[in-house]
Amino acid sequence: MKKIKLVLHQPQVNKCIGRELNLMLNDKANILDAIMEVDRVIGGREHFLIEGYGSFLHMVYNPIEKRFYKQVAVTAYDQNGKIFTVRENLKRELPEGATIILIPAGGCIGDWEEAIDYKEFLKAIQTDLGGET
Repeated sequence: MKKIKLVLHQPQVNKCIGRELNLMLNDKANILDAIMEVDRVIGGREHFLIEGYGSFLHMVYNPIEKRFYKQVAVTAYDQNGKIFTVRENLKRELPEGATIILIPAGGCIGDWEEAIDYKEFLKAIQTDLGGET
């Protein structure tokens, strides 16, 4: 297991679980695993915290195109403060002690993409992640 710090900038999610999460993830975990852990921390609900989305992963990730939406801002640092890229390789294994800053609606982003339909998301995520939602 490894420890990862995830810093989220999303007001509704922050009200529910706070702004910083210290997560214990398996040794092979990637950014998508960390986001799925956020969904587990939020807990099962009939409706997600934010209207129009079924989960936090649904809010930021398109499993059909296997990428974050354009408006999602993400920065990652290793435990020495060195930046490393996760956006281009979302399934890259995160190093021990990494800090990830995730902003679902980055302020400097001009392009906005609507999330895919939640039923399509669930179907595609089964194929993309092998049903790990």
